[in-house]
Amino acid sequence: MIYAETEIQLKNGCTAVVRNARPENAKQMIEYLRTVSGESPFLLREPDEVNFTVEKERAILQNKAESPNEIMLTAYVNGELAGNCSLASQGDKRRTKHRCCVSIALYEKYCNLGLGRILLSTLLELAKQCGYTQAELGVIEGNERAKHVYESLGFKEYGFLPNSLRYSDGTARGEYFMVKEL
Repeated sequence: MIYAETEIQLKNGCTAVVRNARPENAKQMIEYLRTVSGESPFLLREPDEVNFTVEKERAILQNKAESPNEIMLTAYVNGELAGNCSLASQGDKRRTKHRCCVSIALYEKYCNLGLGRILLSTLLELAKQCGYTQAELGVIEGNERAKHVYESLGFKEYGFLPNSLRYSDGTARGEYFMVKEL
C-alpha cells in the first residue's frame, strides 16, 4: 500500500515526515531494529536476534509497498529515522480477513513527543480504508506508557498471557492483548 508522504508537527515543535518504508532503506531499517531492540525490554527480540539480510529486508519492504492491505510507515525527524509502525493482515480466509495487527516502535529519544499517537492514528485510518473492522495488538507488561496511548485510541484489553517474554537473566513479563473495533 502506498501512503502519500505527510509532514506533522510534534510537541517539541519539530516536524516529522511520515512516509512508506522504502526498499532502499533496508540497511537503515535493520540497524534501527537492532538499536530499538536494545533500548526497550518491550520488543520481541534481543539486538543480536535481528539477523535479516539486506536482501530479505528489502523484499519485505517491497512486499509491504505492493500489498493492497498491508503497510509499513516510517517517521523521520530532521532527516533521521525516528520510528516505524506496521499494519499486517491476520489472515486471508473469509472468517479472519476483517482482522489486522498493528505494531509500533520508536527510538527512545522520540518518545513522549506525540509521534507514536500520530503514527497509530494514521495506521488505524488506513486499516479502515483497507476494509478491516478490527485492529489487534499486544503490549508487554510494564509498558504503561504504550498501554495508555493504546487505551486513549480506543483499544480495550481482552486477555493476558503470563510469561510471554523470557529474558536472558531468567525474568519474564506477561503480555496484554488488546483490540479495537474500527
